[in-house]
Amino acid sequence: MHRSPWPRGAPGAQRVWSACLLLSSIPFWCLLLLPDGAQKLRWASRPFFAAWQEPPQRTHSAAGNSAHQGVDFGPLQPHCEPGQVLLILVTSAPGNAASRQVIRRTWAAREKPPPYQWQVVFLIGQSPGEGASRQIRQEQEDFGDVLVGNYLDTYRNLTLKVLHGVRWALSRCRPSYLLKTDDDCFVNTERLPEFLARQNPLRTGLYAGSVFAREKRKVIRHPSSKWYVPREAYSPEEYPPYASGIGYVLSLDAAARVLRAAESVPIIPVEDAYVGILAQRAGLRPKSSARFAKQNARWRVCNFRYLMVVHSLGAPEQELATRRMREARHACRDRPEVTRW
Repeated sequence: MHRSPWPRGAPGAQRVWSACLLLSSIPFWCLLLLPDGAQKLRWASRPFFAAWQEPPQRTHSAAGNSAHQGVDFGPLQPHCEPGQVLLILVTSAPGNAASRQVIRRTWAAREKPPPYQWQVVFLIGQSPGEGASRQIRQEQEDFGDVLVGNYLDTYRNLTLKVLHGVRWALSRCRPSYLLKTDDDCFVNTERLPEFLARQNPLRTGLYAGSVFAREKRKVIRHPSSKWYVPREAYSPEEYPPYASGIGYVLSLDAAARVLRAAESVPIIPVEDAYVGILAQRAGLRPKSSARFAKQNARWRVCNFRYLMVVHSLGAPEQELATRRMREARHACRDRPEVTRW
């Protein structure tokens, strides 16, 4: 006869905490199991450290290592205005304050209220350093655009970072579309919200970005690689089609389907490939588009009537791209406008 591991009559929160301890090697499920009101998980003082760390580091569990104990950020979190067309989730790291400041003064800055509402939120994990934690708290108080997840901020935890951001967006913001991107990318905030609101032909089931060719989708088995995935974590030798993590757009329904799929698909530490795995499980097919540029080429002004995301830009390039984006409003009106992905 099967005997339940939970004491009869145990409160629901106690059962969830017990489940989290049992699943401490998969901390994202703790994020999914605990309700927002239970222990303020997003801002809890003891983070659930991820199963994936930069090799050759060992895994930290939720129960141990008080030297790496997180910081209680209290109720601080970004505010979402209802009815937004686009929420831009930007993955960043505690030490990348300069990159966030560049974004705030370039493509995330608004000269006037936009006709199609959008918002930028930076996704950051926990840092072991007390000084870094204070700096992130101050940054959130100053700008109100930082969401801190309850996981150690490492490259191998990027999957947790993105899943946490999507979960928060679905529960608190519910925009029509989400864009996930990185803090070394430019986003065309002049064109993308308008394109999504007026011209985008795929209103539901949308998962769009720069999709990797098949030869670029092989699973890396070398333990020294930052993209290493052991066979026991993901057995196929090739990932399904997926969009590059430089930037991909999900419609609200597609984001919800991806998050539901994550409840039954084991997590791997390659964020964009994992989203592709979830999309396949959810019945979504990625839409490949040249509007997402993996390389920072010498783009002309009128290219910014078409490009939506450009990867690998430092501060001077972000400023130049933003100037050209704004010049394109008037300088390129005589050029035919592309209205497809």
